Amino acid sequence: MKLDRNADNSFNGINMADANREQIEQLVARPAESLVVEIKAWISPTEPSGKAKIIKAAIALRNRDGGFIIIGFNDKTLEPERQGMPDDVRMEFHVDVIQGIVTKHSSEAFEIAVEFVEKDGIVHPVIVVPAGVKTPVAARADLKDGNDFLIRADDVYVRTLSANNAVSSAKAKWKDWSNLIETCFNNREADIGRFLRRHLSGADPVGLREFAMGLAANGPVQESVRERLEKLIGHGLARFRNVVEERHVELPQHGSWEVALIIDGQFPLQAGMEEFANLLSASNPSYTGWPMWLNSRPFHEKLERPYVYEGAWEALIVSLARSSFSHIDFMRKDPKGYFYSYRALEDDISSSDRAPAPLTCLDAILPIIRVAEAIAVGHAFATALHADENTKLEFVFRWSGLKGRELTSWVEPMRYVSHRTAQQDSVTSTITLPIDTVPSTLAEYVKTAIKPLYEIFEGFTMPGAVVEELTQKLLERRL
Repeated sequence: MKLDRNADNSFNGINMADANREQIEQLVARPAESLVVEIKAWISPTEPSGKAKIIKAAIALRNRDGGFIIIGFNDKTLEPERQGMPDDVRMEFHVDVIQGIVTKHSSEAFEIAVEFVEKDGIVHPVIVVPAGVKTPVAARADLKDGNDFLIRADDVYVRTLSANNAVSSAKAKWKDWSNLIETCFNNREADIGRFLRRHLSGADPVGLREFAMGLAANGPVQESVRERLEKLIGHGLARFRNVVEERHVELPQHGSWEVALIIDGQFPLQAGMEEFANLLSASNPSYTGWPMWLNSRPFHEKLERPYVYEGAWEALIVSLARSSFSHIDFMRKDPKGYFYSYRALEDDISSSDRAPAPLTCLDAILPIIRVAEAIAVGHAFATALHADENTKLEFVFRWSGLKGRELTSWVEPMRYVSHRTAQQDSVTSTITLPIDTVPSTLAEYVKTAIKPLYEIFEGFTMPGAVVEELTQKLLERRL
């Protein structure tokens, strides 16, 4: 089977980012000549040897610019196998498990997906590795089985030919580097090309010459804000998963919402981490009883108090059924103006008598309040840091675990919301907030941030008056 990628950035006509279960079923049934795919017999993600195979294949496919790892097939006959199949395939290969394995050992954080397809009565996991690699990905940590090293830090894995001309994932040799660098260069070149087409469409020749001279004078193209946000939210999620794994915390199944914020401007650096923590604690408006990026230093549980990791304050707070309030909350606060928050959806962990069964509903009111608070607290932090008047606050919001949920209003039962169901599992939105934004206009940014979330519930639109009312109540602490 030839493992060459199509020129149109797809596999057998399927864009990997858009691949769905039905399309992957077709690929499993009839592998395409142009499909970049790694086929493996059953392996265990809980054993070192299984982890090593997943890590090597994922890094190699990322360096090959994306592809699929299909588990449970004989790589010679392409027939399904039963030997070694786990009792619960979906749990064994849950996306959180696979993502945690890859993130822990990859030098670059990239988000993967796991689909499950059925052939001949056997459920098979399909690990989807995204395209878009711009720098070679290496292993960042060792993996041992007893005294034997299965993965060594700094090793770069690629799709390469073995001595018998079989394609496999292996450490890069000198002859593999030219293709790897060319793949990375082509992706960077594509980004530049998209930028030029977007910003220079219809430009006059003089303008083009001036732009080219400007590029030459200014050196390398800088990383865009969007790329920085994607990297920030990806790294934050990876840290959350790593900390949970390191502490051996057992979490219930839940959906989540995340916030990443970059204070994009000039401001004086703090004298030290302690001073930075004190500043944030003093400047957090605490609009709710459990504010965004809260200060957990006074907490009784030592493990819930903040600590410094990689130059940022981190804290993981897990409180389930200890009181009337339950939380799964992870946060990072970096003095350079980078903030991240991960929270479990309250619909899944609330101990309220009105709360729905976990994983079934999304309250229509809570996202408005939480987004409004994140924006307002971020703005307060930027102001306290004395960011200059040209500063912009760049936010990205992400909700996950939404597919099959019904939109309801269990927090405020008197508010009627027509029941609609989501068919999409994850949704992301971004906003840019100038630092000179006045509080009276904050609701307009909240509307922009939540719009994509509600739309996946059969096109639902939250009335603007409701968003304005709730945002104002939050700012006045009347919730």
